[in-house]
Parts: sequence; C-alpha cells; structure tokens
Amino acid sequence: MKIRKDSLLVKIIFYNDIAIFLTSILIAMVVVITSFQDMEQRIEDTTKNKLNLLIGNYKSYFGEIRNDVYKEIGKHKISDGNQKVAETLKDNLLKDDFKSYYNAVVSILSSDGVLLGEYGNEGDLGTLTDENIHILLENAKKREFEQSGYYLADIKDRIYSRTIIPYGNEKTTYYVVISTPINEEFLKSLKEGLDLTSKDKILFLSNDTLKNENQAQKFFPPKTYKEISKKDYRNYYLNKKIDGLSYYLGVYNLIGYNDTYLGNFIVALSKEKLTEEKLMTSVYIGILVLFIMILSSTISNKVFRKLLLPLSEIADLADKISNGEKVDDIKIEGQGEIRTLSISFKEMVEKLNIAQDDLTIQNQELVRNIERIEAIDKLLMGINIEKDTFETIKKLVSGFTSEVGLGYSRAMYFRYSRENDYLIGEEVSINRTLNENSKKGFKFQVKNLKELVFFTKVPINDENLLARSFKEQKIIYKNDAGYKYDLGNDLLKAIGLKNFFIFPIHGAGKFSGVIVVDNYTKDIRINQEELELLNLLAINFSVGINNKETTANTLESQRVLTIEKLATRFLRIRGEVVEKLLKCIDSENPGERIIEELSEIKPYLIRIKEDNESLKAYSEQNGEKKERLCLDKLINEIIESHKKRFKDENISISFFSATNGTILGDKLKFEKVVKELLENSYNALLKRKQNRRINIILSKRKINEKIELKIIDNGIGMSSKQLEDIYEPFISYQPQTLGLGLFFVHKIIKDHGGVIKHFSEEGKSTEVKITLNAYKEEV
Repeated sequence: MKIRKDSLLVKIIFYNDIAIFLTSILIAMVVVITSFQDMEQRIEDTTKNKLNLLIGNYKSYFGEIRNDVYKEIGKHKISDGNQKVAETLKDNLLKDDFKSYYNAVVSILSSDGVLLGEYGNEGDLGTLTDENIHILLENAKKREFEQSGYYLADIKDRIYSRTIIPYGNEKTTYYVVISTPINEEFLKSLKEGLDLTSKDKILFLSNDTLKNENQAQKFFPPKTYKEISKKDYRNYYLNKKIDGLSYYLGVYNLIGYNDTYLGNFIVALSKEKLTEEKLMTSVYIGILVLFIMILSSTISNKVFRKLLLPLSEIADLADKISNGEKVDDIKIEGQGEIRTLSISFKEMVEKLNIAQDDLTIQNQELVRNIERIEAIDKLLMGINIEKDTFETIKKLVSGFTSEVGLGYSRAMYFRYSRENDYLIGEEVSINRTLNENSKKGFKFQVKNLKELVFFTKVPINDENLLARSFKEQKIIYKNDAGYKYDLGNDLLKAIGLKNFFIFPIHGAGKFSGVIVVDNYTKDIRINQEELELLNLLAINFSVGINNKETTANTLESQRVLTIEKLATRFLRIRGEVVEKLLKCIDSENPGERIIEELSEIKPYLIRIKEDNESLKAYSEQNGEKKERLCLDKLINEIIESHKKRFKDENISISFFSATNGTILGDKLKFEKVVKELLENSYNALLKRKQNRRINIILSKRKINEKIELKIIDNGIGMSSKQLEDIYEPFISYQPQTLGLGLFFVHKIIKDHGGVIKHFSEEGKSTEVKITLNAYKEEV
C-alpha cells in the first residue's frame, strides 16, 4: 500500500519527530544539570566524611595518650622534685610509640601547681610557665575538660595541646601533663585511614597562616577568614583554588581553652577528576540523546505505518486460535472501531488463556497430590519403626528427597539434645536431580550443606521457627525465602531455604527433633492439600514412635520390677546370715579360731551388708518425693560423712561449687547417686599407689539454665568395652558386688529429666558428668 505525501500519516510522523527532538533536548539539559549537581554533592560528601575521620583520629589521639600514660603511671611513685619519673615515663612512651611521643613533653605537677619534673625536646621545654600552670589547673576542673581530657593553647605563636592525667590517692593529687606541639607534622600523623590520592592535600593553618617547610603565607581572603574564624563555625566547607588548581575544602577550627580561634586543619580534595567526569558525562549524554532521537524517530515511523494494517494481524490471530494454537500476547493497534475490535479480541483471548492455565494447574496439582499419597503410603510401609529409631528417621529424611518419594530438594534433620537444650544438625539428604550448577543459589548450599548443618545449633528456649515447631509439635511452612524469618541460627539463613516446611519428630526419646525440608531453587509452593498429607504422615509416624517408646518403657519397668522382686526374695536370708556372722565376730569372748577365720571374710561381709541395704532401699521405694533440693549442701554432707574413710586411704577429695545447684528432686535417691559414684571412685583409687584424688565440680550454665555436676578421679580408668555396658544391670568389674549401682544411678537421673555420661581412658582417669534442669519458681 502506497502512502501519499500529503496524507495524515506523513504529517503525524513529521510533528512527532519535532516533539521527539525538543523533548530529547530538554531531558538532556535536565540530566546534565542533575548529574553535575550529583557530582558536586558527592565530592562534598566525601570531603565531609574525610574531615570527620580526620577529626575522629585527632580526638582519639588524646584518648590514646591518656590510656598509654595510665598504663605507665602506676609503675612509678611520684614525689616532689622527681625529675627521674618524668624522664622514665617519656622513655617508656617512646618505646611504645616513638612517632606519637617524639615531640611530646612530659611534665609532673602537684595539686597546688608546683612543677615537680619535666622532660622532652629542648625546643618545647619551658612552655609550661607559672601562668600556664594556673590556667591548666583551672581547665582541669571544667566539665568539658573532664569529657575530652585535653585543651589547646597558643604559646609563643605555636599551638600546643595539654593532655592532663590526674593521679594520686585520697590525700594528694598529682597531674601528669603531656604537651604536644600541633603543627603540620602532627597533622600528617593523623592521615591514617583517610585514603587520600596523590592530588589531595591536608593543610595546617595557624591564625590563617599556612605553615610548612617552604612557605608561610595568608591562606584565606579577609572576608572568608573573618567568616571561618567565628567560633560558631567548628566545621566549614568551600571551594578554593590552590596553586591554580580547583579544590573542595573541609576546614576544622582549632579552638583554644578560652574559646579563641587558633588555627585550622584542612582536608582539600582535588576537583580535577570531577572536571573530567563532567566533560565525559556531557559527551556521553549528547551521544545518548542523539541515539535516542534517531531510534525514536525510526520506531515511530514504523509504528505509524503499521497502524494502517491492523486488521490483517487480527485475522491471522483468529486463524491461529481456530486451529487450536495458543496466543500469548496481542498488541492493541489501530484507531476507532479497529482499536475497539482489538481490545475486545484481546480480552477474549486472555479469558481463554486464563481458563486453559487454570485447568493445567489443577491437573498438575491433582497429579502431584496423587503421587504424594502413593509416596507417603510406600514410605510408611517401608519404615520399620520397631527396629531402630535413628535408622527410621534417616529413611524418613531420605524419603522426603527421593524422586520416587516426595521429591523435595533438601531435607535436614536436627536432633534435640536434652543435655544442652539445643537442636543439633545430624542428618542431611539432597535430591539427586538437584542441579548444583544452577544459576540460582550457590554451590556451597548443596555441596557443603552437610558441613553447614552438622555445625548448626538452634536454641530451643528461643522463639525461632524450629523451636516453635518442636515445642508446639506442629508443621510450620513458609512459601517464601528462609532468610526473612528467625531460624535460630544465621547459618540456616545462609543455606538458601525457599518454600520450606518444618516437620516435628516427637515421642522419639533422644532422637526427638525436627526435619527442615525445602524446594530450594524450584518455584513450587506448598499448598493446603500438601500440608494435610504431611500432617497425615506426621500423625502416623508419631503413633509408630510412641508405640515403640511405650513398649520400651514397659519392658524397662518390667525389668526393674523383676529386679525388685528378686532382691526381696533373697535379701531376708542374706541379711540374717550377715548379721549372725558380724555378731559372732564382734562378740566379747569369741573363740580365737573363729575370729581368725571370720576376720578374713569380714570386709566381704561388710560389702554384702551394704549391697543388702542398697537393694532393700530400692525395692521398698514405691514413688518419688520430689522437693526443692540444694545439691551444694547435699554433697558437702556426704563428703563429711566419708571424710575419715578417704583420709585413712590417703585419698584427697576437693569440692568446687560455683552455684548452690538447686533442682527439683528426691533427696534420698540423689544421696544414693552421689554415694554410689564416690564409692566407684574410691574402689578405683585403691588400685593406685600414690597421689590419689577426687575432684567434684558443681556449676550452672547461664545459656540454658542447666546444672552440671562432675566427679573426676585419677584412678585406673575403664576400657571402651566397660563404657559400652556400664549402665546395664548385673554387670560389675568389682568382686563381691551385684552390679546394680550404676544401673539405678542412670535410672534416677533419667527419671529426673537429666543426662549422665561417663568419660574414661584405661589406666588414667574417669570423669562422670551429670546434667540436670535447674529449679525454677512457678509463676
């Protein structure tokens, strides 16, 4: 189709090009002005930051002087006329920081203004006169001086800082004064951290006079100097040329003790690079505007040309739709009726696409739910809870990420440690199809996931998501990134959780905890149907775990009941025999032969009697009488009752208590625990020839409110085999004992919600560690 020169389309294109040209010029001007202002603002902000950093270095310099002097001042006794102290103090400061104290003068004053000693550079000695001392003592009493610890003074046309450090006792006060000349060398020592370029400068002015090695001249014009020297202007900023080059200056006023202007520190940043940036920015924006004008003009020409042929495109799209093809995007073109037709056609196609997408999503969700139901069914059928709880949990963790299972990306199991009151990472499973080279996420979030999880501890007493899920025993899920939530440990925020849920494992004894599962880089959200299936899995899994724990507890109770009945049956007979034998030995006129024979078995009879008493006590206990119990007091009483016995065998026993160790427990049972453990240590030490000792330590953890009791002996220790079955009943490595002591000790600690552990090395030593819950007042 030909377009005539006088057509409306040609006129529209012509006027549109003019509008584009004018608009581009206007935008370019606005951008250039804005960019220049931004550049100026950036150099101003940089100057302010560097000046503030310089001021910070300047003020901290005197704080460091005070700290250094305080360290040294306690080593010397200050007295009248003690010139040696000033010299020694200066020498020690030079050793610590030669550069900072080279030009400093150390003076020592009495509280009434007498100069006791002075040492430093000869050119700076004598600057502390009687008049200065009077001023110094007045300034030392000002409130503002107490905050800064120093002041500035103009002495013989030179600026000095006076850093004053009071020292003494309740009767006498002395002052150590560090006088430092403020000059260009001092200013250069403050450059650390300013990061200045070779073209930038820092300058020192004394009464508007620039002083350095080469020149001494007035720096500011009179009007500017008058404005800067006002004491109200502590910091001042301005543009200025130095040696023909443009700089932006940050000026810091040095104010003396009497609020007089003394001089300035100046940070001057070169604007040479800024000028180059402005030129390059102008060229770049000009080229960009020209390119935009050409591009916009070309595009508008093509767009207006296409306006005459919209019906053909609509017809083509209609053919595609009638053939079953999906049309994703329809451009609205044309004018009047053609535009109305385009809009109506677009709305119709959008509705068709939405309906088709909804059906597709619903089908996908239905297929996913069916697959998950089958996977959960297979998972429950394949898990043998009765065999091994930890292996069962490992299979569950693996099932979450199995492609033939639930198909999630990652699963991490955190076991609850009752001893430390933490959730501790113990197992990780990763979907095999997870693409480690995906652009989404980081490699370490997959490759090093096990190391990250195994080093992760989550406090259970915190209000984080894992702790909530564990304590409330419910699934918590978030269709979002994990770093937005409190997970209890920053490491968990770093592993890139996405669309995740927390699956609680409860009723599994020492293997209780939570499993954290996510979709990682997949854009798959957790829906309500999926949550219901996970709840079903949690219920079935918990029922199995609880049944196993119930069975285990029942077996343990029956075993204890059997032991109690067994003890009751033969205690009576053994007790009578032992009593008769002991009575025979202890009678007033026994036969010499009987005494000789029975004396040999007396230690064994005493041990049998003790076993009888212990078994009888355990067999007669029908319940616990828990009360507020102070372990500190209990242990001291037990140690006192065994003191003579230990002393006879040259066994030293020490008890260190950092807390009263208040718990809620049965006093009689805890007495048996401590006595049994001390008896074991006693027997182990009898086989050691010398240096026999027992250390008892009672402490409290501040983090999780746990009481720790440690009993450590340097006896003969235990082998790894002995440690494996140490808590089993009827197993003993001591002759003439029943082997029930540690079995009952373990049960008592467990019944009180605590943990007991033995650490030992054969031939060396044994440590027993008991962890209990601290007593808390009811609110």
